[in-house]
Amino acid sequence: MPTIDRGGWTLHCEVAGEGDETVVLTHGLGSTVRTWEAQVEALAGAYRVVTWDLRAHGRSGSPDEPVTLTMLADDLAALVTATGGHAVHALGHSAGGVVTMQFAIDRRALVRSLILVGTASECNAPAREWYETLARTAEEHGGAAILRKLGSRDPDAIPPEPRGFARIARAMGGLHVAPLTGGLGSLDCPALVIVGEKDFLGVGGSVIISRRLSGSRLEIVPERGHALFREDPAGFNRLLLGFLRSQRS
Repeated sequence: MPTIDRGGWTLHCEVAGEGDETVVLTHGLGSTVRTWEAQVEALAGAYRVVTWDLRAHGRSGSPDEPVTLTMLADDLAALVTATGGHAVHALGHSAGGVVTMQFAIDRRALVRSLILVGTASECNAPAREWYETLARTAEEHGGAAILRKLGSRDPDAIPPEPRGFARIARAMGGLHVAPLTGGLGSLDCPALVIVGEKDFLGVGGSVIISRRLSGSRLEIVPERGHALFREDPAGFNRLLLGFLRSQRS
C-alpha cells in the first residue's frame, strides 16, 4: 500500500516487517521516509513498521490549503486506519513528534504507546521566529534551500514542496500561542521521551513533555544532537527496542 488517498491528493507510505504490533514513525521537517532506514531494519524482525512522508514532503502530495496541527494529525490517523486501524506504537521526531502528540490527544484509542524524540509541546518567541524564517526561506528560495538550511547531507534528498512546507512550518510556530502541553496531561499511555544532550533545540522541551505525561520515561542521551537516531543508530535502536519489549511484558 504505497499511497493513502486523502481526497484529491495522496500520502506516500511504506510498510515493512510482520508482527502483531505496529510501529508508526513520523519524520521531522525537511525529511522523508529515508530518515528511518536503520530503525526499519532493526524493528522489522519483530514488528510491522509503517513509515510515511508528511504532506509536502518526499513523495506525498501537497494540497493547496491552510495547514493546522489537527489536519496533520488527521493525516496520521488516516494512515493508521488505512494500514490496519489498530492501536499503534507512535514514534515522532521533532515536528513529527508534534504531529504525533496532537494525534495522541485527538485519537487516544489509536495509540498504544508514544515515543517522542527531540521534540517539544510548546515554543517560545525565538522558536516561533525560527519557524517563520523557515517558511519565508521556502517561499522565497524553494525546497532545496530548506534542505541546505536544515543541514541535509543526503545528495538524493527530495526537497519539500515550498508552499506546503511553509504552511507546516507556520503551524509548528503556532505552538507559541496554542501549546499542546496541557493536553498531554489527559494521556495515560506508556511513553518514552528521548533527546540528545546536544540537541540544538535544547532538552527543556523534552523535560516539559515527560513531566506532563504520567509515568513517562525520559532519556537524555549524552554527546548526541537533534538527529541522534542517525548519529548513533545502534544506541538509539537499543533504547527503542527495550521500551517496546517492555510493553509486551
